[in-house]
Amino acid sequence: EYVNLPLAVALSSASESEGDASPIAAEPANNNKEKKNKKRKSNASDDIFAKPKRHHNLVKETPTLKETNKKQKIDKKIEKKKTPQASLAADVQLSNSPAQALYKHSLKKPKQEAPNFRSLALPIASFSIGSQAPTMSPTPSPAVKDEPLVEEVRPLPLPNHTATGRKWQKAVINTRKHVRYSGSFDFEKMKQADEEAGRGYATDWITAREFGAWCAENPQAIAIDCEMCETRDPVSGAVDSKALCRISVIDAENPDEVLLDTLVKPVWPVVDHRSRINGIKEEHLANVQFTLRHAQAFLMALCSNETVIIGHALHNDFAALKMEHHCLVDSSFLFSVKDAPNATPSLKDLASSVINKEMPPTHDSVNDARAALLCLKTYLSKNGKVDPIERPTLRNPIASTQLFVHRIPKVCKPSHLSTMFLSHADIQPSEVDEIEFKGDTGRTHVTFRTSRHANLAFDTLDGKTEADASGRMQKKVYLKSGGYVRVRMMVHHHRCSRRESDGDKSDDDSK
Repeated sequence: EYVNLPLAVALSSASESEGDASPIAAEPANNNKEKKNKKRKSNASDDIFAKPKRHHNLVKETPTLKETNKKQKIDKKIEKKKTPQASLAADVQLSNSPAQALYKHSLKKPKQEAPNFRSLALPIASFSIGSQAPTMSPTPSPAVKDEPLVEEVRPLPLPNHTATGRKWQKAVINTRKHVRYSGSFDFEKMKQADEEAGRGYATDWITAREFGAWCAENPQAIAIDCEMCETRDPVSGAVDSKALCRISVIDAENPDEVLLDTLVKPVWPVVDHRSRINGIKEEHLANVQFTLRHAQAFLMALCSNETVIIGHALHNDFAALKMEHHCLVDSSFLFSVKDAPNATPSLKDLASSVINKEMPPTHDSVNDARAALLCLKTYLSKNGKVDPIERPTLRNPIASTQLFVHRIPKVCKPSHLSTMFLSHADIQPSEVDEIEFKGDTGRTHVTFRTSRHANLAFDTLDGKTEADASGRMQKKVYLKSGGYVRVRMMVHHHRCSRRESDGDKSDDDSK
C-alpha cells in the first residue's frame, strides 16, 4: 500500500516543476490515491483480523528495519549452534557484563521466608468493654509434633498434618455436612456480590497458603470473632454493611492467650457504628491506623490452609475479613435447636445452655470468640453427641401478635403496609410501627389484635413460605416496581400451632 507512495509524490513534484500537469503522469497518482482511500474504508469496516503473512510478502518489497534485526538475531543463533567456540566466546563476553553479573547475583539470593505473625509491626489499637481488658501474650505456642498423614476424604483441605488439626478434623467434616454450609460459605458468590455492589474486587480477598514448615511453629487452631459497622462510599454511594471495625483472635489450645485484638479503621466513612451492639463509637476509631489489609497480613502470616478456624456464624466474619477458608468449625452448625431442625442457635442461647455462661448485652469479640470455643470443646468432649438447644421462654408477650417486615424501600410508608395486609388478607392491622431505615432499606413491626389474626394474615399472603436463618417462616411480597419486601413471623411455627390449640392462652414462646 505504501510502496508506490514515493513514486506518486515524485510524479506530482515533477509535474509541478514543469509548470503544467501532465494528464498521463497524474492519472496513476489519482488512481493510487483512490485505491488507498478504498483500502482504508475497507479495512475500517470489514477487516478485523491481522493480514496473512503471504499478503505482507507481496506488499512489502523491501524488508523493514525490524525484520532485518530479527533476521540477524536468527542468523546469530544458527551460527552459534554451528560453531561451539564462538558460542563459548559470546557467553564469556556476556558473563562479564554488569547485567549478567546482577542476574547471577539475584540467583544466589535465598528464597524469602514467610514472616512470623508475632514479629509483624502492626499498628494495634486495643479496645475493651468495661473491665474485660484482654492481654496479648508474647509467649510462643509449643511446636506441634508432626504425625503420619491421614488420607483426605473430600476435595476441600482437611487438617491432616498436626495432632491439633486432627483433633478438630471430624468437627470440620461435620460442619461441612450441614445443609446450609454450601450456601453460607459460597465464597465465589460473596466475591461476585462485592463486585456487583461496588464494595471491591475478587482480588481483594485472601486465601491461606498450603501447610508447610513455614507455619509448623504457629498455633494450628484459632478462634476468631469480628465486629462490623456500616460504611458508605461518598462517591458511588455503595454501602458495606459488614465493614470490619474490630477483630479478635485467640489460641484454641490456650483460650487465655489473645493472639490479636484490635480496632480496625474502615476504608469508607462510617454511617452506622452499631454502638448499641458492639460498644464502639466514633471517637474510638478516630486515631486508629490498623486497617483491613493489616488484619489480612496477620492472618496470612498465621494461617495455612489447614489451620482450623473456630467461631460462631463464621461466614459473617469471613465476609468482613474478605478471606476464603474452608478448614473451619462453626458452632452454629454443630448445635441444633429443639423443635426447629432447620434453625441455628444464637451464641447467647448456646453459651447459656452448654457452658452455663450468660453473655452480656454488648458484644465483645474476645468474649464471643472464647465462648464459641468453649462450647465447641464441650462438643469434642462428647464426641459430637450433644443435646439440642432449647430457646428461653418469650419475654415479649405481644410478639405472637406481630409480623416483622424488612427490606422495605424508602418509598414505602406504614400506610402502604396496612393497605397491603387489608387487600391480601382482609385483615386490618391494629398498628404499624414507624419504619426504621438503615441504608437503602428499612424494617418495622406490624401488630394485629390476636396471634390468630397475625397467623392468618401471614398464611393468606401470596408467595412461597421459607425459613430464615433462625428457622422462622417468611414470605416475599412483590412491589409494582419489581422489588419485594419480606414478611416474617415473630415466633416459630410449632409454637404458633401449640398456641392456637390452647386458645391463645399460652405466652410461652421464643423470639
